[in-house]
Amino acid sequence: MPFAAFFVAVCLLLCIPDRTRKALLCLLLGAAAGLAAARHTNARLEQTLEKYAGQTVALTAEVESVSASYYPGIVDAVLRVERVNGRAAEFRVECDTLPVCEAGERVEGRFALEAPEPADRTTLFADGVVLWAREPQAFARLGKSSSFRARTGRLQKRLSTSLRGEMNEDAGGVLAAMTVGDRNYLSSALRSAYRGAGLSHVLVVSGMHVSILCGNVFGSVFGRRRRERSYRSRRVKALFTAFLALLLAGVTGFTPSVCRAAVAVWVSALGVWVYGASDALTSLAAAGILMTVRNSYAVCDIGFELSFAAVLGTLAGAELSRHLHALFAAHATRKKKPAVLQRILRHVRSSLTETVCIGVCASAAAFPVLVLRGLSVSIYAVLSGVAVLWLVQPMLLLSLGTAFAGLVPVAGPLYLLLGKAAEALTGLLNRWAVWVSAKPGAGLYFDTNYAALVCLLLMALCGLAHVWKVRLRVAVPGLLLTAALAIGVGNALCRDVVHIDLVGSANSPAVVVSQNHTAVVLFRGGASTQRAVENQLARRGVTTVELLADLRLDPENACTLPARTMCRVAVQPVGSAVTRQTQTAAVETLRTRFGCLVRLTIGEQQFVTVSGTVTLAEPVRAQWLLASPAKPEAVQWEQLLSRSDHYQWMQGGEAVYASLSLRPSGGWRAE
Repeated sequence: MPFAAFFVAVCLLLCIPDRTRKALLCLLLGAAAGLAAARHTNARLEQTLEKYAGQTVALTAEVESVSASYYPGIVDAVLRVERVNGRAAEFRVECDTLPVCEAGERVEGRFALEAPEPADRTTLFADGVVLWAREPQAFARLGKSSSFRARTGRLQKRLSTSLRGEMNEDAGGVLAAMTVGDRNYLSSALRSAYRGAGLSHVLVVSGMHVSILCGNVFGSVFGRRRRERSYRSRRVKALFTAFLALLLAGVTGFTPSVCRAAVAVWVSALGVWVYGASDALTSLAAAGILMTVRNSYAVCDIGFELSFAAVLGTLAGAELSRHLHALFAAHATRKKKPAVLQRILRHVRSSLTETVCIGVCASAAAFPVLVLRGLSVSIYAVLSGVAVLWLVQPMLLLSLGTAFAGLVPVAGPLYLLLGKAAEALTGLLNRWAVWVSAKPGAGLYFDTNYAALVCLLLMALCGLAHVWKVRLRVAVPGLLLTAALAIGVGNALCRDVVHIDLVGSANSPAVVVSQNHTAVVLFRGGASTQRAVENQLARRGVTTVELLADLRLDPENACTLPARTMCRVAVQPVGSAVTRQTQTAAVETLRTRFGCLVRLTIGEQQFVTVSGTVTLAEPVRAQWLLASPAKPEAVQWEQLLSRSDHYQWMQGGEAVYASLSLRPSGGWRAE
């Protein structure tokens, strides 16, 4: 709640031109507005939880998104509820036991609604999900929905299929992700490579993509000078760009980054109609207020935070580049050079300075969000931005042309030509990402508490440099040296620490054991769990999965995580035990007729997890139980790691943690 209030206060501060005299009033009004919005959101969510949690009700809902599940014939889905027991309602639920259906359909049935786990509430509330829906009965599919989101979702599917038609798998997956927001065909290896190269934002449709489309597609149509002289033409252009931003937001699923950019476009379009000058900070602030006025938890979404941080960094970089360009221009006038050479040097210097300044400032602004969220960072983000980000605009325009040309049968030759050109440029970007991600420093992980102290220290140094009016030639090297020393000390402190994390849903959690950029994964679940595992590997800066153990006995979809060694319990003989040694842990898998038991040995600590039904003559003793819904009757444990505190076999009263860190000295910390 205080964070939401602070965010709204900052947004209102950006809207007020005279910040010197009105800053205090703005902060007070913003804090009050933020507190009011947060209280309203909490009251609405708590009312929904009290009204429906623990009940079995009849729901009529629209399927917003689906992903493969752990069980055959079942999918994980997010539903937008339309009616509850025949009465109109409006909230979202997540269901991990929904019979197979497609996004954009309407369904009905009786569902048991449950409150989400306390550890997951903030993340789910940020996405607008209030409840879990379990055990659907009397389930029926009602056909396709006619809502705007359902229609744009079907358009996304058609464009993605058309775009990937004649391309190789890697190029098609990347272009589908960055053009229409379809990330289902993006391989795990490329996801990791783009993260390591500092280019993961390219794979997410964001403000950069909206700016390219609105500035180039309709800018070229309405950008002729004679037409621009007419204010009517500017209004028509504003309407078209606003419609394009709305369509793009719908096609990509109304993600926070696209919504932020779309609202900024709408505010600019409104300014054209009311004769108001466009202002980037005002548009950004209006986007933040409009996106949080209904759900104040939206500020807790990492995509939302990164989007706003990157935009602020971009604006700061653009301002810095203008100052540097003015200094370079004043210095250039003192030297006598040919006019043509001066123009060429001025253009090259201006472009390079702007690219570097924006890249550095955007990376610096996103750095606190990444490290405070426990994500890894790449030291090559600025280098990648300067080297290959110029490819994004032609790739985006070519892929859009390919997608739409594929919908027209007579445009076959044009479709092939545009597709091959887009595929060639994407191949260059992919090769750069793979090459850079293999370099040292591609994935740096920081302890969250330590990262917070480092960010506060850097902010304090920046404030002191501004107050004491320290020259840039002294302040910038000092800040860079401090950041480098902090990174070195942080890596030294985190070295050899073993992290054990339970990720995914409480119904089928996976286990990720990581140490020094390597990991062991005990996998169960579906596509959503695999994405959760990939995100956790990225947070820990893991570059190599030494062992991937698939604990599923009857998997519907194969796990596609890249690993040095893959073992599947389903093909292991019943009654056999296999031990595999890795740098991180010794992994022993015991297969029974209806399940399996896995024991991890890390130093002097032993961890056990059970999948399915396991019955032994004597119980296995371990310091830690990695809990799941399966009954651990064959295990005796001292401590517990769990994603849930109300599994059916639990007695209650036990301390429950979802993450554990083991230090080489023998100490541990649970979270």
